[in-house]
Amino acid sequence: MAKVKEFGVCFQNLDAKGFISSARLAETLGFGTLWVPEDYFYRGAFSLASAIAAQTISLKVGIGVLNPYTRHPALTAMELGALDDISGGRAVLGLGASIKFWIEHQLKIPYTRPTQAIRESVEIIRRVFRGEKVSYNGQVFQTTEVRFNFQPTRAHVPIHLGVMGPKKLALAGEIADGVVLGALVSPAYARYAVEQARLGAARVGRSLDEFPIGAFLAISVSEDEKTAREAVKPLIAGMILLMSNFPGHPVFTYGGISVETVQRFATVAGEGRFPVHLVTEEMIDALAIAGSPERCREGLAKIVEAGVTAPIAFEVPGVSPEKLLRDVHTHLMTYFL
Repeated sequence: MAKVKEFGVCFQNLDAKGFISSARLAETLGFGTLWVPEDYFYRGAFSLASAIAAQTISLKVGIGVLNPYTRHPALTAMELGALDDISGGRAVLGLGASIKFWIEHQLKIPYTRPTQAIRESVEIIRRVFRGEKVSYNGQVFQTTEVRFNFQPTRAHVPIHLGVMGPKKLALAGEIADGVVLGALVSPAYARYAVEQARLGAARVGRSLDEFPIGAFLAISVSEDEKTAREAVKPLIAGMILLMSNFPGHPVFTYGGISVETVQRFATVAGEGRFPVHLVTEEMIDALAIAGSPERCREGLAKIVEAGVTAPIAFEVPGVSPEKLLRDVHTHLMTYFL
């Protein structure tokens, strides 16, 4: 059985008390990182992450993931410094480009050069944490004599890129401390993503031997296979819709989903219907870990063998946080760690 370095977990639709109680249970069960998403317009990630950090001891607290636009990198550094202080050095920053529709259409913020924006953000944040007085004149961001007025807990907080396309995956291999793949991860796509990260690493002479490859995975385990597999259909349908403006994206092509299929999901949604009925058994096999314990172990083994070293159990609608955590611990962690 293929091994992993750690298991993570990510919830989205919990209130603060739910996040804290789930974090405590995750820590007790041996999960490595709890990732707090910042998707608009849910609860703010830094506030929730701070509450979790204050109520746990060893669990790493990841922000998964921020974009470089709604917070200037200097502000992100400030927030991250506070979280790392509260957690005693357990913070992890996830950084990604977000979605143009959210940033440019809904928030009216220019969606400028996303790959370059991520690169510049990482550089500014790291220089601030190193104690520099940062004057920076980038293509996207500029600063003049920006520095901390406090001593950070650590001079280096891990930054993982939450990215999906080839340029940004290569950037992760070049500059980041890890990568977090999105919630439509097939074994073939995981293999492709790892290779893109390796290409970026090779450009700067880096080795990715100890480079964490995380992936948000829809995990639903039950002896009742039909129930387990039905549970992930709404999540898969929602994620396909979220990416439907990019029907030729590698997450689809490597996942065996044609451009026409993605467009069909968008058409049905445009008619006012949620296209969960379009999710096939083949899609579940490719994009989720769902079914009996044995079937889930087989599915996860394929993802891990493709290069994912840090699987992240992603919240599945209708599955309680406690059930998700205990199922992953009982049926997967004990076999893969």
